[in-house]
Amino acid sequence: MFKFLLISALVPALLLAQTTFPRACPNGAPMPAYGEVNGCTASPCTIPVGAPIVAFANGIVSEQNTDTLTAHISIRAAGLEIPFPIPDDLKDACETGTAPGTCPVSIGQEFDYTLDYEGDPVPISNVTVQIEVGLAGDSGEDVTCIAFEVFISPE
Repeated sequence: MFKFLLISALVPALLLAQTTFPRACPNGAPMPAYGEVNGCTASPCTIPVGAPIVAFANGIVSEQNTDTLTAHISIRAAGLEIPFPIPDDLKDACETGTAPGTCPVSIGQEFDYTLDYEGDPVPISNVTVQIEVGLAGDSGEDVTCIAFEVFISPE
């Protein structure tokens, strides 16, 4: 009886944990109030291989003073990190992705960020990957980061 109750309590919690969208990044960086990728607001999102990735974060509240915001992307499949360098023209989030005048950023300042990535596709398909999109400040510490599951469909 106890095993049944334990399983009954854990299954919904595990299902909720798998579908939480977006999730906090493993590094514990602050999350925005709202996030979506390619219009998707539930996990996993489905993106055809080669399609652009458009991630939007609304209501980012900085916990640090920083003159710069540097964007980064991490992709993981089956626990392995897939090399995925962000193009140079998207790294400077003060110039690309945030509203003009966002930088420098002060503690408590709220802003939005859009990553519009139309570069090389994720080099695999027909698999679910975890994508993390973050913005690092001057210190290298993330100002914000979100993680989401994406199914890369063959077409």
